[in-house]
Amino acid sequence: MSDTNEVRPVTARDYAAVEEAFDAAVPHTRTRRALLDRAGKALAAVGGGALLASAATPALAATNVSDSKSSRADSMHRIKSVLATFEVFGVTFVSEAVRRAPGTPSAKFLPVLKSANTSEYYHLRGLQRVGGEPIATRIWIPEELFGKGGAGLFQSIEKDEDIEISAYLVGVTSAARHGDAFGARLCAEALGTEAVHRALARDAQGKLGAPVVNAPNDRGFESFLQKTGGDALRALEEVGVGFGKKGSKPGKFYNYPGNPLENGTGLPLLSTKPQ
Repeated sequence: MSDTNEVRPVTARDYAAVEEAFDAAVPHTRTRRALLDRAGKALAAVGGGALLASAATPALAATNVSDSKSSRADSMHRIKSVLATFEVFGVTFVSEAVRRAPGTPSAKFLPVLKSANTSEYYHLRGLQRVGGEPIATRIWIPEELFGKGGAGLFQSIEKDEDIEISAYLVGVTSAARHGDAFGARLCAEALGTEAVHRALARDAQGKLGAPVVNAPNDRGFESFLQKTGGDALRALEEVGVGFGKKGSKPGKFYNYPGNPLENGTGLPLLSTKPQ
């Protein structure tokens, strides 16, 4: 017998539907009715009725779109939460990679991995301070992403960084659109270090014998492939990652491990707070 009040896990597609409904409604109308109508149709399209009834609808109904400050705050909250989710994944994934490193080719890159891990942690802390709330702290990670500690590990890191850079560009765009100078700067500062991580991951691949086209730092301007936070989450799900639910590829669940400096998977860094 099914429980009609059961709430299924939130997926990236659900998140994108809510996001698109808000973005479609808020800039072009000042009526609460239009906002709710658009959001309801979008969520119905992805089968999110149970989710809406128990969780999303009250939050939508409480938003008064005639209050521009309220609308802007909600939009920024959503992208900050997407970014916080990426950082939870990053710390969880890299912490496990560091633990597995001894005896693998990645051991020679431990300082790079540990420093990157601490950086991801500080990004998360910065996002949490401004209201970012991860949608999950229990992450399904496919075994193949670890690449047996070889070049495959750094290929996974490069892929993640590409997606995450797009997500931070969404954050910069949203903050700029809403006149949030500090939010834009926070995203830009974090994006800069993510690009360094990607370059180091590409360099490691070359040193481990994997073919790398062009130099590791081969961008004049960053690519912007995922245009919304929901798109970015979905791109990570497509490689098998699951946020609070089992992913599409063989792997296991890992719980967010917390501060890398306290569990031995990180190194101290300079500039640990957004400026």
